[in-house]
Amino acid sequence: MITTNNYPWATHLKELELDKLMGSSVVLDYEKSDVIIKQGSLASQIMVLEEGMVKLNFRESGKDTTFGFGIKGDFIGLMCSFVEKRLDFSAVAITPCRIRIFDRVVFEKLIEQNGKFALNIVSMMSHMINETCHNFITLKHRNAGGSLATLLLNLIRVFGEHQLIIPFTREEMAHTLGYSKESIINTLSDFQKDNIISVSGKNLEILDKKALETIAEKG
Repeated sequence: MITTNNYPWATHLKELELDKLMGSSVVLDYEKSDVIIKQGSLASQIMVLEEGMVKLNFRESGKDTTFGFGIKGDFIGLMCSFVEKRLDFSAVAITPCRIRIFDRVVFEKLIEQNGKFALNIVSMMSHMINETCHNFITLKHRNAGGSLATLLLNLIRVFGEHQLIIPFTREEMAHTLGYSKESIINTLSDFQKDNIISVSGKNLEILDKKALETIAEKG
């Protein structure tokens, strides 16, 4: 049974409203490295990430820059979904992903009819805009340590635990973050020496989450 417990953003929807919304949706599965959103495509759908993790890229002068991540429960491209414009970023799966795509017309109708639901969506969009602006402002000043710490914190959110298996290679991590493979390996080694993490191959344990958060914020 589909309930709002599975979809916190739908808390203010009535049962019939939620049923109608879910009935208008489709679910698509993506493999690792699949392009979910192509930069420049029309913002014509409402998409929620139900499983997995994606990276959000901005391409300029032939170079991709990762400015954020999406994890389970996140809307992808919500900020652009209610205007007739093109998406200025791409979304690429960095783990196998499951995306639920909603009928935009049905979604908009619920916003018109349910004020509390509308207010919740506006609040979410405001938070997303604030986070995106923060990421863009700090992006050029973030070093390899800050970028890697951000990625590891997102892995904790995805898997819900401090012990996990890293779902990609060091080379894939480097490509995602825009650093060399050597920089990523050296940074992981530094984190381990400082007792922030314990890593062996793809096995990772977060030992000091607060230290990671500080590095992600200031790195």
